[in-house]
Amino acid sequence: MAALFERTALDDLKAQLLSEQKRLQDLLSKTRLHLHRKEPVSADFAEQAIETENDQVVEALDQEAQIELSQINKALLRIEHGTYGACVVCGERINHKRLEAIPHTPFCFSCASAK
Repeated sequence: MAALFERTALDDLKAQLLSEQKRLQDLLSKTRLHLHRKEPVSADFAEQAIETENDQVVEALDQEAQIELSQINKALLRIEHGTYGACVVCGERINHKRLEAIPHTPFCFSCASAK
């Protein structure tokens, strides 16, 4: 199925996925350091509220990064198995422009729109 793309196009998409994988791994390292820090709680109630809000934002970023990293890892496996570029639902070819925009997508436009 990898024959759906020219080798250079597939290599470019794989490089994009690997770059994003590295970025997300770095982000997850930083968010986990932030979330597991051992700083004392501020004595000021207003500061506590801001710290709690900041922690909630960091937790949300961490969750989103974990989801996207999982999707990227699955896309890299599809490349390895030769199924990258085929929709996991209908088996049709995923438009190259769609893969350029969202290289980790497992769905063609029709199947993604049907969700």
